Amino acid sequence: MGIVLWVILILITVILAGVVGGKTYGKKWMPELNHLDGILYLFGFGYARGMHDLMVDAEDGAFDDLGGPMIVVSNHTAGVDPILVSLAVPTKIRWLMADDMRIRGMGWFWNWAGVIFIARNRHGRTGLRKARKHLDDGGVIGIFPEGKIERPAKQLLRFAPGVGVLVKRSGARVLPVIIEGTPTEAANAWDSLWTRSNTRIRVMKPIDYKDSGMTNAEIAEDLHQRYQAWTGWGECAQGVIEDADDGALGAVRQIA
Repeated sequence: MGIVLWVILILITVILAGVVGGKTYGKKWMPELNHLDGILYLFGFGYARGMHDLMVDAEDGAFDDLGGPMIVVSNHTAGVDPILVSLAVPTKIRWLMADDMRIRGMGWFWNWAGVIFIARNRHGRTGLRKARKHLDDGGVIGIFPEGKIERPAKQLLRFAPGVGVLVKRSGARVLPVIIEGTPTEAANAWDSLWTRSNTRIRVMKPIDYKDSGMTNAEIAEDLHQRYQAWTGWGECAQGVIEDADDGALGAVRQIA
């Protein structure tokens, strides 16, 4: 058998394995992923395991009901965080991202991922309206309430009141995610995608603040205190502005 035929057979086998594997993988998600998304997320998980040795630990009941409206809240350790969290939580998350972090020519990816871009000025309200609309339609969004990347590592930043605004106005439940072990030594957000790490993600049970009577600031403070209890980490005064939520939460504060 010629080498060309062997290559063709190998390619066909890989494609068929990807299709079957993607379909099976997609059934684990809520709601179930279509075939293409299943394949892409499966390859993404392979990247996360190979490059970042991703391990996920979910608290009992954390994944029992991932229906929206829901806000995935995560501490912020590196630029790769939203990708790894999206692969750890089996539901499609639309992340809020600062508009000036958008790489031109990648429109197909931003559209597929459903990223909601937020301008770092008064025009950020437009992006926040999209986020609110997605939540109102029963969707899931992701946000980093610290607003900046933690520096030094394992030192929490204060949670911005903006996360409380989104939670209170939308009535959405909060799914807390704790991430650590990412490549904090990476020079910038994009370098962290290609720097090996040993990432560990913990997913806690959803929190419902709808009938809590808490103010925006009290919700943010309650979340911050929970993260301190869960991690045992200290608190730092400042971090590294890398991406989405310094702009996103700033926009939230404008409409609070």
